[in-house]
Amino acid sequence: MRLMCALCVLAAAIVSMSPYAAAERPMGLQAATDATEPFRVIGNIYFVGGEYGSYLITTPEGHLLHDTGSAAMHDLIVSNIKKLGFDVRDIKIMLSSHAHWDHVEGHAAMKRLTGAQVVALGGDAVALESGRDNSAIGARSFESVSVDRVIEDGDRVTLGGMTLRAFWTGGHTQGATMWMTTVQEGGNTYSVAFRGGEIPNAGAPLFNNPRHPTVVADTQRTLQRLKDLEAPDLFLHNHPQNLGRALNRALPVNSRCVFCLDADAWREMVKRAEASFQTMLREAKEAQGR
Repeated sequence: MRLMCALCVLAAAIVSMSPYAAAERPMGLQAATDATEPFRVIGNIYFVGGEYGSYLITTPEGHLLHDTGSAAMHDLIVSNIKKLGFDVRDIKIMLSSHAHWDHVEGHAAMKRLTGAQVVALGGDAVALESGRDNSAIGARSFESVSVDRVIEDGDRVTLGGMTLRAFWTGGHTQGATMWMTTVQEGGNTYSVAFRGGEIPNAGAPLFNNPRHPTVVADTQRTLQRLKDLEAPDLFLHNHPQNLGRALNRALPVNSRCVFCLDADAWREMVKRAEASFQTMLREAKEAQGR
């Protein structure tokens, strides 16, 4: 009973970070009961732990780290990389999904440890360097970190034969970025996307918002781009998910990956995000008498 209560509390905390309005949150969001343990997801992509999700992408010439999570996750990530048999100091590039504290608060400490290049897009680069959340919700601040490369939508990052393409999804934060790549597994090639963000957090002001004045237009553009995009074979979320079913059996991913979505689940996520945003937009207009 105590364990079940603890899991309920954790699940509630994770749900509270969702960008969706309460009525539109993914049902049955699963607590990440084993999120402290690392494992290989697919190809050369490894989950290195934390309730907010961090991924190591390995290459013969060094590694890329996608998201550092909260500051409290730092020691866990370092330990898990070692458990997997890799040297954390071989991390050469740090990428991020979006500049909210729960995904980038560990950037500064990780850069001090590894000397890795920090790569970020547009407004998220500004947020990282200032240590201030400049998204529509204006969440808590974090330790600032210098950005070595400011990229634009469509730019590519390459290391050791691995290339990831930046896909701007600026509805959640100004520079939210879905990183896209391909991996090999069992002689087959799979498209993989790392979540950036979709829509603003619930409660974020949509009109006359000095932090993100173009949040409505940016979100509408994000949603249209996501709808037009061919669904990736594997979508790696940065919060635990519960599909209410098994992943597509043709997708050879580790069964422990509660952060994984298949193509159908990805399409459903985009539909939910659009419906949630339409509700948020309608309510915001009604509140302003528009």
